[in-house]
Amino acid sequence: MNLTAAALTVMTAAGFSHPQTIDNPYLPLSKFTRCDYGGRADDGTRERNVVRRLRRTRAFDVEGQRVDAVVIDDRAFEDGRLVERTFDYFAQADDGTVHYLGEHVDNIEHGRVVDHHGSWLYGRDTKVLGVAMPARPQLGMQWRLEDVPRITVESDRIEEVGMRARAGGRLHHDVIRVQEFTQPEGDVEYKLYARGVGVITEYAPDGRSVLRRCR
Repeated sequence: MNLTAAALTVMTAAGFSHPQTIDNPYLPLSKFTRCDYGGRADDGTRERNVVRRLRRTRAFDVEGQRVDAVVIDDRAFEDGRLVERTFDYFAQADDGTVHYLGEHVDNIEHGRVVDHHGSWLYGRDTKVLGVAMPARPQLGMQWRLEDVPRITVESDRIEEVGMRARAGGRLHHDVIRVQEFTQPEGDVEYKLYARGVGVITEYAPDGRSVLRRCR
């Protein structure tokens, strides 16, 4: 998937006066402290994710400016067993773009951490700020959540806008559908983002996960 320079302009930081105030309409991470997702893989495995916003922050140097990023704790369970714990780092720029600055991954087997495959940090593994959500998402817009060639590259594209979708016990309006293409695996996934909520449904190659509730 080739992305033009114009399509990637959202990757340019516009300053970070209040990086922890993440109120982008389609990814309002400051609005909730916890969201729960659930679903089943194609093989019948029960899947659950618990996503929590922590009180602590992590500092990054972005072009000479200290940026204290929000830390999100994302725990993935399969049939009740914890299989992955990830700390994700987000910060909102002054133009409203939510940037992704890396992740620390604990891959877990039988209750023990076996490796940290997939981990990366801005400033250490890449000089490119990731984009989690543009300030003003529009149909056809493209960006990269992750641009770390030695580890992973994820290219995102808005494929549909103005959708309606049910999740978390209610019908959501003004939903956008984003395609995620990951290299080198070649996996294609889709996420639905509802205005005022964020991610409400994830379609992975091997199953689906739906928002249960946020608070």
